[in-house]
Amino acid sequence: MTTTADAALAPVWDALAAATTRRTPFTLASLATVSADGAPRSRSVILRSWEPGRAALGLATDARSAKVREIRADPRVSLVVWDDDAQVQVRLEGRAAVVDDPAELRRRWEGLGARSRRGYATVGVPGTPVDGDATPARDDDEAVWSARFAWVEVVVDRVDRLDLSSEPHDRVVAERAGAGWRARRVVP
Repeated sequence: MTTTADAALAPVWDALAAATTRRTPFTLASLATVSADGAPRSRSVILRSWEPGRAALGLATDARSAKVREIRADPRVSLVVWDDDAQVQVRLEGRAAVVDDPAELRRRWEGLGARSRRGYATVGVPGTPVDGDATPARDDDEAVWSARFAWVEVVVDRVDRLDLSSEPHDRVVAERAGAGWRARRVVP
């Protein structure tokens, strides 16, 4: 028997699965964290993995980035994805964790393409100033690059799906309820 939560979550889960296996509108998400001074911080991230049974998303980042420090200090995060063609916005809220297990980090690093790995070649810490028009210094050693790599896992606890393609617009909110999910339609 299909529940309201199953019906509400199925298109979101399917879209997240697609977004992490090929490029779709949901592949690029906006991740919001809480800074040390309590201010919101938002940036774009690429969704890299999706585990529907756990409702867990994975993303790669630089271990030296502010988002890693912010997640370690306060794991509450929010992600927003938008599909312009479908006119659907999904907001996901949950708790993030920076993965510390060396075997899991190695597995995730090895799963990245060469171009993604090269993104970790920059010597400077993300967000530090660059002098004039200088190109940021880079390392040639992939072992050094991998030491800069971090994997973040977000376990989703709340889903807010807004469909603007329908008339009237349709909005459903689903939240974890014990081992399952509870969903309800809300005013858009």
